[in-house]
Amino acid sequence: MAFAASIAVVVIGSTSTQTKAYPVDCAILLCLSGGWPVSAECSAAKAEMIRRITPTPIEPPLQIWRCPMHAGLSGLPLSAGEEGGHDFGAPAFDAARSIRVSDIQRLVQYETDMLGPDGEPICRRFSSIRTGFYNIEGEYRWVPTGVASLPASYPAARLFGDEDCTSIYDRSVVIEWRDIDGRRDFEAIDY
Repeated sequence: MAFAASIAVVVIGSTSTQTKAYPVDCAILLCLSGGWPVSAECSAAKAEMIRRITPTPIEPPLQIWRCPMHAGLSGLPLSAGEEGGHDFGAPAFDAARSIRVSDIQRLVQYETDMLGPDGEPICRRFSSIRTGFYNIEGEYRWVPTGVASLPASYPAARLFGDEDCTSIYDRSVVIEWRDIDGRRDFEAIDY
């Protein structure tokens, strides 16, 4: 309950016009870190994070530069030599750095009518995936990746490469995160 109250302070306690325009990013950071506790503020924050990664274009899910740190996140470590900047490498930002957004542009697996040397149908596999993440400086980056970058419990990732050549056609965005207790979770949006 104290956690939800601290979010309410961040979301409701803002007074300047600029601060009122962007409190959702503070709520995303706090709610993500806390494992998305049940509250109106956390529900709104999670909905905004999902909206940002829903194609297209895919935006960074947490736009920390929009969170006025002085409005409820004071006490976080400052970067060396940076006035007003925050040390994104500090443990307070572990949950934010754990965010991975996988843009699955194409993940296809199917059995062909052609037979291989063993007389079995040939299995074709194609993938085009890029993953976005926050680096230690807090910058959001995209890199080309593969199926191994997807959450292990994501259904298409479990089936891709299997011996049975289960038919897969997947085009989606998957966001994965870890809260401060180390619990991992993900959401997938098909498109």
